[in-house]
Amino acid sequence: MKARDIMITDVPVISMKAQVGEAIIVLKDNFGDESYLNAAPGLIVIDEKGELAGILSALTIMKALLDSVPADKKPEEPDAAFYDTLCHNIRDRLVEDVMDWQAISVTEDANLLDVADLFVKNRFQRIPVVKGKKVVGIIYRSRLLFAMARCLLV
Repeated sequence: MKARDIMITDVPVISMKAQVGEAIIVLKDNFGDESYLNAAPGLIVIDEKGELAGILSALTIMKALLDSVPADKKPEEPDAAFYDTLCHNIRDRLVEDVMDWQAISVTEDANLLDVADLFVKNRFQRIPVVKGKKVVGIIYRSRLLFAMARCLLV
């Protein structure tokens, strides 16, 4: 089997020049229901040419939220107003300022064993599939596991 056999082609993407607040809306629209429970919420980030630039994950956004407040200013019991402040701190920042500049991707012809090796070595949740430099799909690690271990699904 090859990457093309298991990749998802309906890939949620966002421009690296978009604002983080906009990215949150796209994330919620794409991952806010239970249809993606096995997926890891995240967006493929593309540059102005529509080519892969990186990944914006839930963790990178949480890190940006936490980093927006100095450690000595973090309350012991934050209230709703504190979380509103966190959101305000990063809402207008550009995606390129908080994203992971992940350069690792695979082609449609990639062998699934090689893809699995990338997941294991790098502990990724998702790997973009590219044709040239354009994103044509995405593989989530749970989908790869089920494809590789389908004989166990009896």
